[in-house]
Amino acid sequence: MNRYCFFVTALLIALASCTPQKEIVYFQHFENNASQASDFELKIFPEDILSVQLFTINPEALPGLSANFDKGIVDNRTFYEKGFVVDRFGYLDLPLAGKLKIAGLSLSAAKDSITNRFTRYIDDPVVVLKKLSFKITVLGEVNKPGLYYISNEKMTFAEALGMAGDLTNYGDRTDIKIYRKDVDEKVREIKIDLTSPDALINNRYVHPDDIIYIKPIKRKALANINPALVVITSVISTTAIVISLIIRINGN
Repeated sequence: MNRYCFFVTALLIALASCTPQKEIVYFQHFENNASQASDFELKIFPEDILSVQLFTINPEALPGLSANFDKGIVDNRTFYEKGFVVDRFGYLDLPLAGKLKIAGLSLSAAKDSITNRFTRYIDDPVVVLKKLSFKITVLGEVNKPGLYYISNEKMTFAEALGMAGDLTNYGDRTDIKIYRKDVDEKVREIKIDLTSPDALINNRYVHPDDIIYIKPIKRKALANINPALVVITSVISTTAIVISLIIRINGN
């Protein structure tokens, strides 16, 4: 009986620490809904840091803005040092071009606006515009939590999780939260269920300054105390077996 109790207790502990497969499989019952996929266009916000490069026939005329092709030069400056900051009113102040209101514009629209301004002073200017401050934060039950800078103009939610090393075994895949700041500086909460087929469609792309949080499942707390429970259970069961053997020997 004592051995039976021991094995039953150990089995219950093991079952309690296991996670059902339906809670860890992504995109269950997925169907081809590509036509419903949401699109994303990177836009400019106040206090963004932008890389603005101007290609001209005479780059020496605008030092600090005109780009050169000398690949031997390594630029070790921070984004803040080598970029142009959009002020809190949404204006970008550039040499010669002056102030331009670009907050709320897409990168392509902002590039056209800057190019048109430079055509007043320069023949055939070519502007390359990039956003240096595109970053996201991934916290909670992932293998590599941290702050990540995005080098592309788009990154999907799945790519962001992959960059953070995917969820751990204790990450809740059914209730992932994204905290996103809107243009009016208000933060809203978005919930994503990775086990749902709609996870690839709704909120497909991450936005700049997104905070992704993966909370732990309830079983994690039990898993943390499982080793102690196993040791205690083993000691009690072993003691019971020894006492039972002593009683049998004395009874004989």
